[in-house]
Parts: sequence; C-alpha cells; structure tokens
Amino acid sequence: MPEPAWRVGDTWDPGNGENRERTRLLTRELRARLLAWDPIGNAGNFDAQDEYDCLISPLMHRLSNQEAEVDVGDWLLAEVRDHFGMTPDEQRERALIAELKVWWAQATAEPT
Repeated sequence: MPEPAWRVGDTWDPGNGENRERTRLLTRELRARLLAWDPIGNAGNFDAQDEYDCLISPLMHRLSNQEAEVDVGDWLLAEVRDHFGMTPDEQRERALIAELKVWWAQATAEPT
C-alpha cells in the first residue's frame, strides 16, 4: 500500500527518518547552547556535560509549540530556582530564551 500523500516528503513526520536526524541535530545544538549559558558554572567539567539535559526536551517542546517568549522565560526562571536550587538571574535567563527563539526559528525553517 502506498504512503498517504500527506506523508510523502514530510520531513517533520515522526515516522520519517529525516526527522530523527533533525531532532538529534537540534538536541546537540541546544545542549551546546545550554552548556554555554551554564548558570552552575561547571560546563568545563567533562563529567557534567549532561547537567542541563533535563531542560532539552521541555525546551524543544515549548519552542516547537511556539510558546510566547515570556512564558518560556518564566518556565526557565522557575527551573533554575526550583530544580537547580539557585537564584535565577532574570536578565541572563531571558536573554537565553530570546536567543533560543531566534535559533529555533532559523534551525527549523523550511528550506526555500
């Protein structure tokens, strides 16, 4: 049975192998951005390279769903406070979200 017309060439379809590769690439790029942000200050420690991985999936979903920048920023502030047990730096966290929104839009734009 042939593929439904809506699935043929749909690179964002989870059943399409191209999407898995894009997700892996986006995950690596997001992880690198989180390590550069590094509010804990231990990204240089090889054993701590996964320190922010708990943020990757929730961020990717929020970015994919095009949640408002302020809402994603509020979520990150709460994560820094509640999950990491740190006092958030609102300017730093909101700057990260602004950067991630731009990066996500560029990284997921359909090729022209």
